[in-house]
Amino acid sequence: MKKHIVPILTILLLSALPSAAANLANPAAQVGDARMSFGISYYLGGANITGLELPMMMNRAGGRVSYSPIRYVNFGLDFGTVQASVDKYYSEAARDTIPVFDGGFGGFIGGHLKLTSPYIADYVALMALGSADYFRSTNPEGAYYGGVNITAAAGVQIRIPSAGFLSLGPQIYMIDGTNKGVNRATGKLTPAGSYSPVNNMRAWIAFDYFPEDAFIAWNHKPYVSVEFTASPKISGSKRAPIQEFSLSVSVGAITHRLYGEDTGISH
Repeated sequence: MKKHIVPILTILLLSALPSAAANLANPAAQVGDARMSFGISYYLGGANITGLELPMMMNRAGGRVSYSPIRYVNFGLDFGTVQASVDKYYSEAARDTIPVFDGGFGGFIGGHLKLTSPYIADYVALMALGSADYFRSTNPEGAYYGGVNITAAAGVQIRIPSAGFLSLGPQIYMIDGTNKGVNRATGKLTPAGSYSPVNNMRAWIAFDYFPEDAFIAWNHKPYVSVEFTASPKISGSKRAPIQEFSLSVSVGAITHRLYGEDTGISH
């Protein structure tokens, strides 16, 4: 087993980085062979964007549908609604103070990929997971913030008997963003601009809980996932309480085996 660990970790890292969305754990734990999982989640996070380090907060509520042809590979679709807020700032180009942006709830859609190694001594596995989605939040005047939201993490997953699965490691968080404001003198939209997070590296930790012997409709196995990320610049203020960190909660269920011999729900 030891001689395979380095190649496995290399493959996981390279696979996650280009695929790299907001919450990753839904769940982070392995899903058994030939099974699907269905989950819903709520995400609240903040990041400082552009060279001015403007606080940007995002609320996301979404769904996830995943499929695992084998327990070490999982992929699927993410979708839902997103709302963004950005603090006010002074624009040298416009020679004016750009007011606070409070967008309405728009949509997002994307996908995710999760790869894991076999468990070592039945307790520790290597893993990499990531997601990418396109989103947009628009205010009543037509100004908006949107773009491609990218998240990827790699690390270790630890099985805690009778408790759940703890996953942790470094995370890469990126936004290839576009935005338009409103010229207050003319009432027209300004030319499109671009933005991205100032800090792209974060610490990532997630916990998946599977209730013992609990099953719901059609013999599905329920789960609850909690996830937290933070950059070295984590902070908060009265105007922008969520800066450089995020918290998400997900609930869902894993199906029984869809084909082949079913030996019971596995995760």
